[in-house]
Amino acid sequence: MVKSDFNLGWIFYKEGHERDKKEVALPHDAMIYEQRSREAVTAGACGYFPGGKYVYEKSFEAPVEWEGKKIILEFEGIYQQAQVYLNGQLTGTNIYGYSNFYVPLENGLVYGESNQLKVVADNSKCPNSRWYSGSGIYRKVNLYVGGECYIHPEGVKITTPEIDRIQIEADVTGGEQLRALIFDKGRKIAEGLAEIKESLAKLSLDIQKAKLWDAENPYLYEYQLELINDGKVVDCVKGFLGIRTLSWDTKGFRVNGKEVLLRGACIHHDNGILGGCSFREAEERRIRILKEAGFNAIRCSHNPASKDLLLACDKLGMYVMDEFADQWLIHKNPYDYADADFRKNWQQDLRAMVLKNYNHPSVIMNSIGNEISELALPEGQEYCRKMAEFVRSIDPSRPVTLGVNLMLCSMTAKGGGIYGDKKDKKGKKKENQNGSQTMDNAPTSTFFNMLMNIAGGMIEKMAAKPATDKASEEAFASLDIGGYNYAASRYEIDKDLHPNRVIVGSETLPKNLYKNWQLVKKLPYVIGDFMWTGWDYLGEAGIGTVRYKSFKKPGNDAPIISGGCGVIDICGKIRPEVQWNKLIWGLTNTTGIGVEPLTHAGDLGSVSMWRDTDAVGSWSWSGCEGRKTKVTVYSNGAEAELLVNGKSYGRKTAKECKIVFKNVRYEEGTITAVSYDVQGKEISRSSLKTAKGKTVLAVNAEKTELTADGQDLCYLNIDLIGEDGITKSSEDMPISIEVSGAGTLQAFGSARPNMGEDFHSRQHTTYYGKAQAVIRAGEKSGNILVKVSGEGLGTKEVSIHVKEK
Repeated sequence: MVKSDFNLGWIFYKEGHERDKKEVALPHDAMIYEQRSREAVTAGACGYFPGGKYVYEKSFEAPVEWEGKKIILEFEGIYQQAQVYLNGQLTGTNIYGYSNFYVPLENGLVYGESNQLKVVADNSKCPNSRWYSGSGIYRKVNLYVGGECYIHPEGVKITTPEIDRIQIEADVTGGEQLRALIFDKGRKIAEGLAEIKESLAKLSLDIQKAKLWDAENPYLYEYQLELINDGKVVDCVKGFLGIRTLSWDTKGFRVNGKEVLLRGACIHHDNGILGGCSFREAEERRIRILKEAGFNAIRCSHNPASKDLLLACDKLGMYVMDEFADQWLIHKNPYDYADADFRKNWQQDLRAMVLKNYNHPSVIMNSIGNEISELALPEGQEYCRKMAEFVRSIDPSRPVTLGVNLMLCSMTAKGGGIYGDKKDKKGKKKENQNGSQTMDNAPTSTFFNMLMNIAGGMIEKMAAKPATDKASEEAFASLDIGGYNYAASRYEIDKDLHPNRVIVGSETLPKNLYKNWQLVKKLPYVIGDFMWTGWDYLGEAGIGTVRYKSFKKPGNDAPIISGGCGVIDICGKIRPEVQWNKLIWGLTNTTGIGVEPLTHAGDLGSVSMWRDTDAVGSWSWSGCEGRKTKVTVYSNGAEAELLVNGKSYGRKTAKECKIVFKNVRYEEGTITAVSYDVQGKEISRSSLKTAKGKTVLAVNAEKTELTADGQDLCYLNIDLIGEDGITKSSEDMPISIEVSGAGTLQAFGSARPNMGEDFHSRQHTTYYGKAQAVIRAGEKSGNILVKVSGEGLGTKEVSIHVKEK
């Protein structure tokens, strides 16, 4: 089928606000434009953004030539409760806000005339997701047009069971033969022909001296499938494929026969200041930065990844654990996917995820859920078995996993789960009119996060108790790889209890990486570690944020917008503790330095179990002279020394690749950390310097040319710097931006947690001297002129060329 972009020319409005109709291009996140409020019923789960019911309309002509053809719309993601109307008739629905779905249009089109499409996204019943969901058509829309004979969308299945052989299956309607061609950088290297039998074509192709795909060398071939009828090509599908094999057992996880240890990052689906929108450039940028930070794997927590994210992982080399859902039978929030919606839709939604992942070499595991406490109960165990078998029936080439919180399972088995159902006086579960359970008095995800913070290290201790094993054993028996959330304490215990179990640390605390990684290296059946989180995210407001007393003062008391857990912030800034991770993983010998913000010296209120530092990689704190702070040195040496302008704060013994120096007095100049081996020989040193001279506004465009497709993005990194190019971390101020020409301002913001501003206005205050803008190309070629200014800083201009599509 011919696939085309269907993302431009939409009219958008919020139900009840029809007078405010405006034209938008998809993807579009309606939630990010809402006014945040402490009174929002979503509360911290969605970063205090309210939900709503939103309408998208589009007029389009159906050419007469389409009559008799197959016409399909694909929605890659609508949050949520989607209804699709064509010419006033309900044509398609989809409940789950994170799955892609298809809507056939041919029976409702008026050919040769204008047709009216209306899409309703109903996110008015909140809270639902435990994190920032976004609202509306936040992923792309594609139009497929096919003749009497066509290859079905997502009907192509490509596997590489051996490193020199490709197996291809294609579901088709009509046609006599399927021709497959494989290209290497434009050069044809293999070709095969198969007969169509019962609407299915199967063939195998041998590839001589195949170049293999893995995270270090993500080599991609191109494929072209041609459907032939009466000797003519009547349909054609093109794409990329990577040749790689997977195998796993208690001796390890192997890609192409080589053992791989997964250096994993849990991530949520949002793209920081862009909100829930998924753009190819945003997803590629995120994967590039995660790789720069040393990660080789991501866990898509806790919903199916966007197609653009998977394409980025294929292209750049990143292993993916894709995940289905956060709820099955028991609600975690009053209006989430659990119970009635899950029971009715789990097969179609899980099938959509598995089929979406099928041809992506980056996807190495399919996870069927996260922290499902009912795994301790018979019905939950039965669903676990059914779902695992269902996934394998579609795709037996990848292992099935699930992120199990053993503490929750143990509590549920004892009748005291965190998430519960309201019961009547007779102990029976109350139900709504539709038969689903109520959540009137049940604890929600906010309560769970509070408990996690209070419990701290007790979670690991509770996971090690025998009761947790009994509560989870049945569920783990259904999985190929057992995902352990906050349960590294069981890794060695379960070697004897479950000698055939393969384990992955599916969710762990970043501060525990050193201890966890020693176990990963020591125990071959523990194949990796996924920290919560690699990249910070909107929603779950403040669960990892370092709280300062000044957050309660007027002007600083805006509700927190982000989780605060990530070792990379929502704008993609790598935090100092990433250097610690890379030292632990053995990726570097370079010493790192993290400085607790001098602007908050003496202001610390509390830290969380997810993040115990707010360190900044800066020694440029004008106005903070004489204040004392904590400096952390990250080192793989036996000792490290800290010096400020040549004055030593002494040598200290490294513990777990980390040394803390307290009461370090700030003075302008240079701070240096030096690592030494056991013989006292210097291994490496690193320094941070104070910015010199007057403050200068710096604007760095990550790209200088965009494509006129309405989708391409350019990130602008804005810094307040000295004349030497060093960021001034204590001189925050409002920055203004103007965009004109062949593009628009998509977002403007910073990583400030207690943010009283939004991400769509033309002014935003820097955070530790930094801000970020995202420019979106239009659909016409030309130039974009961006003007950035600040009081007393003048105006900086950046020109971005937009080329024809």
